[in-house]
Amino acid sequence: MEITSYRYAIIVAAFNEADNIATCLQRIFAVFPNDAEVIVVDGGSDDTGRIVAETQPHFPQLRYIHNENDRGKGHAIRVGMHASRAPVTGQLDADLQFFPEDLRRLFQVIENNTADVALGSRFHPEVRHLLKDDGIFRHMGNIVVSRVASALFAHQMTDVLAGIKAWNTEKMNALGIRYDSFSYEVEIPVRALKSRLRVMDVPVRTVPRPGGTSKVRVIRDGTRILLDTALMKLHN
Repeated sequence: MEITSYRYAIIVAAFNEADNIATCLQRIFAVFPNDAEVIVVDGGSDDTGRIVAETQPHFPQLRYIHNENDRGKGHAIRVGMHASRAPVTGQLDADLQFFPEDLRRLFQVIENNTADVALGSRFHPEVRHLLKDDGIFRHMGNIVVSRVASALFAHQMTDVLAGIKAWNTEKMNALGIRYDSFSYEVEIPVRALKSRLRVMDVPVRTVPRPGGTSKVRVIRDGTRILLDTALMKLHN
């Protein structure tokens, strides 16, 4: 695997996030001015691409991929994983529900060789008191999926669906992910655990998205994720 001079790669999966992408990128580069390449994988049809193009002259480490055949968020993350060449890769949702500043904390446990995969957790005891209401169904759905995945794979995970994660690039790229849907969020730690990699929860902060519309349909997508999680238990 070709490794760049950057310490980190940050995948930003975007689907019609024109309202948030500029602020998201500004905050990322405020934290990582020189040591991270940022890969925006855009599967939407709004002005996200134009905004990224306007930002690129100021940040040469910014890369844009128009994901023309976008098949879902998992597909976008897989495209970003294939493009990553830094030794540590992270993902961050473009909707700014998660803090770009918290990526440092996740990257640290990978660089320190404390874990191979770091899962951002809104429900970690250290930050749980900071949670704001995000809808009872969404909140409970996240908890249920995390508890089911924890029970099936005998490893405590408090927030497998959080859109902020980090991993050892070489180890996770060797395993790959297959799910195009939101189920990939569970697939990343599950594949790691099945290969005896170390998976660790790291506390992160969260706020409601400041603009745009969520692409998650809680009941439909939650049911699919639960079914796929069960299938992950049955298949290698």
